[in-house]
Amino acid sequence: MSGDLVQHVGREIALSSDESRAKELIEKEFEHAGLSVPSFAAVLEKLPVESSRAQKILLMLLREKVLVKVASDLVFHRSAVARLRELLAKYRKERGDKLPIPAFKELTGVTRKYAIPLLEYLDREHVTRRVGDERVIL
Repeated sequence: MSGDLVQHVGREIALSSDESRAKELIEKEFEHAGLSVPSFAAVLEKLPVESSRAQKILLMLLREKVLVKVASDLVFHRSAVARLRELLAKYRKERGDKLPIPAFKELTGVTRKYAIPLLEYLDREHVTRRVGDERVIL
């Protein structure tokens, strides 16, 4: 048993060479995107496997926590989320714990399309807390 998954001992998922390549491509695409991630559809179009297999690979990367699902249509690489946490820690040391949305957008270089879901994710993860129109970095 692993968390809520039950599997046979010694059994693991075996990927074909195309699937392994697709997995690497998905990971690299999201890693290079940073906080301005592409849509699922845009990434899946570039892969050498059909869409259904690519979606399973994407789910595998989410399960392995290589990718982090922030909203239903937004997925980020774990390194981008880690860098975001570091940015917030640095901001807190330099400017205090109050973080208005415009400051967050300037700090991260993202548009409102990404800023609001990221802030909501950070609230769920107890990195920030919403207080009125601002966030407090915890």
